[in-house]
Amino acid sequence: MHIKDNFKLETGTTFKNRLCKAAMTEGIANSKSFCNQRHVNLYDKWAKGGIGLSITGNVQVDRRFMEGPGNVVIEKETYKDQLDELISWAKAGKSDGTEFWMQISHAGRQTPASISKEPFAPSSVQLKIPGKAYGIPKAMTAEDIEDVIERFVFVAKVAKEVGFTGIQLHSAHGYLLSQFLSPDINLREDEWGGSVESRSKLLVTIIRRCKLELGEEFPISVKLNSTDFQK
Repeated sequence: MHIKDNFKLETGTTFKNRLCKAAMTEGIANSKSFCNQRHVNLYDKWAKGGIGLSITGNVQVDRRFMEGPGNVVIEKETYKDQLDELISWAKAGKSDGTEFWMQISHAGRQTPASISKEPFAPSSVQLKIPGKAYGIPKAMTAEDIEDVIERFVFVAKVAKEVGFTGIQLHSAHGYLLSQFLSPDINLREDEWGGSVESRSKLLVTIIRRCKLELGEEFPISVKLNSTDFQK
């Protein structure tokens, strides 16, 4: 095996080589949290650098709970206003035969206090990082959880519609899906907390619903922590 060898997934997707540009927050969305020409230019340049797979930074499902003010946000009410730019972004990222996947995310309690003083989380366990400010989170209701599921699935559908060749569900680095997996943050006693199976239910439900909507041949990946920031 060589890094220049192609690599084929069971879905049928073939990467031209084994080089991947991992997700990195770009922070260049406009004031409406839309993608724009800067994303097109950046990902066109990366794709033409010879990589086999390129993954975007955080594309947020809810503008109320973003990782930062420069995030791209896709929501039902406004996504058509950036549809042309999303199509251009997807096209640029696929330059030179590159696979281009959208990373889909929700910051949860890791939303800066400057964006939300009462972010969503599985339980009301505040994030405390020296030098940074985060609000006291609101424990999500069953309705809040269902809304989040629908938002992830919707953004996944948009990703396929505009031309991305796969998605990555961000369930690491302290964001919402990771928070549900963590027994230190998820203190719920209902169907969404407790055992590892219950803590995993949100992520697994999103994967299954995405699979139903996107089909068996559309790649769905998941980003996970190995240590969950624990010593």
